[in-house]
Amino acid sequence: MTDIRVEALEEPIAAKLREECRSDTYPAASVRVFPSGCAHTDCYQKSAERFRDFEIREDDVWVASYPKCGTTWTQEMVWLIANNLDFEKAKAERLTERVPFFDFPAIVSKSIPGIPEDILQFFSEMKTKRIFKTHLTKDLLPLQIWTKKPKVIYVARDPKDVVVSYYHHHRLWNGYTGTFEDFFEGFLADVLVYSPFWDHVLDYWKLRDEPHILFNTYEEMKRDLHGVIRKTADFLGKSLNEEQVNQLAEHLSFRSMKSNPATNLEIFAELERKRHGLPEQPDLKFIRQGECGGWRKEMTQEMADKLDAWTKQRLEGTGYNLSSFNKISDVKGHTVGQVVMDHFQTEASTLPQRI
Repeated sequence: MTDIRVEALEEPIAAKLREECRSDTYPAASVRVFPSGCAHTDCYQKSAERFRDFEIREDDVWVASYPKCGTTWTQEMVWLIANNLDFEKAKAERLTERVPFFDFPAIVSKSIPGIPEDILQFFSEMKTKRIFKTHLTKDLLPLQIWTKKPKVIYVARDPKDVVVSYYHHHRLWNGYTGTFEDFFEGFLADVLVYSPFWDHVLDYWKLRDEPHILFNTYEEMKRDLHGVIRKTADFLGKSLNEEQVNQLAEHLSFRSMKSNPATNLEIFAELERKRHGLPEQPDLKFIRQGECGGWRKEMTQEMADKLDAWTKQRLEGTGYNLSSFNKISDVKGHTVGQVVMDHFQTEASTLPQRI
């Protein structure tokens, strides 16, 4: 087993972002954790070994992603499929309780009312079937995931939409007071919590042919939610008829998710707005816009071009067919970022359905 090693984040932009995050509960990244090279808060070190040594059950299900990639959407879909479309319970019990956040101790610096003090012990004692949410990189997951092989469902998203959504997330939860430009530079410098983005995505994508791994994308869910529901149900060994697929798709619609108190986390978002003296704005909610391409409203073309160049550089030598990206990117209206996600969708659609 590779020992966990931690180094301080010394990049000037990391220090600037820490200064601009005023929350005393949700700190910004201050260390880089190896073997993954992932940026984390100081809190991560307190639970690092316990994360790695956590006892896995073969019937666990894990929903994994880089933050703001459609995790909540996927959690709700997976829980309902696994629990025979129990819509009543899904509306009555918060998603945070039905699909708890495994690595929550890594991002929070003090106790939160209503959450067990030793949440990892609480998870280990759960009697019901466990479905976890995690943002941990592949190399920082519990080691037994690779021997007991529970189901892991990963969801990725266009990084341009991710950075915009993560920026507003930081404004709400981390009390971020800096500029979007600074935050954008922090994303490219890999100093945001759970970064580097592309390392995170690619490490899971390379495992997409493993029988216990399913790779979805946010864009695929927006384009063909019914198809993703069927593919995910097959992966989980569940059979849904057309009526059930339609019912679940309606429940998972943006309108439904945003208005559902069990999924919108508005009770917690309101506390954070009050804590930081923030107004109630559409961008300061946990579920914000739920769209593809929303980055165009907030990102300059210069920033978009810079991120696309960064993406192209990060993907070199990864096994992707970059020449096919270039051919597609010659088509009017396509950018490298869009081509990358198109490639993800093509790859996902050609994978065999697995039970």
